[in-house]
Amino acid sequence: MTSKNTETTTVLIAFLAFVGLGLSAGLLGVAWPFMQQDFGLALDAVNVLLLVQTLTYTLASFLIGRIMARFGSGMSLVGGMLILALCFFGIALSSAWAWVVLFGLIAGFGSGVIDAGLNMYVTAYHSARAMNWLHASFGIGITLGPLIMTYCALYLKWQMGYAVTGGVLVIILALLIATRSLWRNEGFQSAENTPVRRASMGQSLRLPVLWFSMIVFLAYVGVEIAIGQWAYTLLTQSRGVAPEAAGAWVSIYWGVFTGGRIFFGFIANRFESTNLLRWCMLAVVVGAFLFAWNPLPLIGSIGLILTGFAEAPIFPMLMTTTPQRIGMEHAENGVSLQMSFVGVGSAILPGLIGTIGKNFGLETMTTIFAGMAVIAFVFHELARLGHAGRPALSEASD
Repeated sequence: MTSKNTETTTVLIAFLAFVGLGLSAGLLGVAWPFMQQDFGLALDAVNVLLLVQTLTYTLASFLIGRIMARFGSGMSLVGGMLILALCFFGIALSSAWAWVVLFGLIAGFGSGVIDAGLNMYVTAYHSARAMNWLHASFGIGITLGPLIMTYCALYLKWQMGYAVTGGVLVIILALLIATRSLWRNEGFQSAENTPVRRASMGQSLRLPVLWFSMIVFLAYVGVEIAIGQWAYTLLTQSRGVAPEAAGAWVSIYWGVFTGGRIFFGFIANRFESTNLLRWCMLAVVVGAFLFAWNPLPLIGSIGLILTGFAEAPIFPMLMTTTPQRIGMEHAENGVSLQMSFVGVGSAILPGLIGTIGKNFGLETMTTIFAGMAVIAFVFHELARLGHAGRPALSEASD
């Protein structure tokens, strides 16, 4: 197989793996009311599941550079997908909440390996276009996930949603096993195609721009996932929307999000990345405020759609510009640390928002969505300013 064919094969399988990752992430928001009823749990009991998943996801993200250096890109991805598939079958067979939490704990590590591993791989070896389409693939999965779970929960059992998704993950696992030797392992390289000396973690952590960047990821992903997680509950329990229609609106949110990533994949290379990010983040702020304001159902719906579309290129563009923002020598550490904050933003923040919604009313969650969108925008602007003053890497080691 030629080098070009090998690259095409691996990037297509990466896209499929992210479809699977999106499917796995899109189930819980719709499944939770049914799980809550079956296990006799409080609304915010989901925080326990989100917390344990975050801990292991964050651990995998932090360790991903070492994992891929030790086992290679291909085998690392095989291991992550195997863990995730087995845990989804385990959740489908769980007869008690404790088992769901245990399998969620283990699944978080598998998700972290796949998510951080593929983000690092595409950042190192592919373009902004490929990164947008990688995350568009996630969007495809997370658009289909709520539809699968809505059907299964209403007409079968919510457990079937996890079983069906587990079956899809097994197919992707088989493809990863078959191609495990085709994945590249040389890491980040300079413009002269020579290996880049990796900075120590201590050196990277001394960069203010890296901290600004991590906060952007924390706040942005918190908005993206929290809206997807709580929109169904908010629409059905606070705004009087029928369950079938609410499930459809969650899928529309993820659908425009996915369509946006496909669209921006075509145009990403034509625009300056930081300016594109600035305008999209501003649009997220506007959309989140409209969704929170909701003077009429139409206005709230427009806000939800605008937010989903504007969010589309933010994560992939932030990730693919990591070497530019913090320096090639810090890029591997930067990807790991940013992905660790992604874990916190995608799990702990939605859980905390759910607790606030339980205690102060579900509509308070929408105000927090808007506030986090503002935080993401402000810290992105600080990162833009910090990039110009980024110090060069010292040759001295820690």
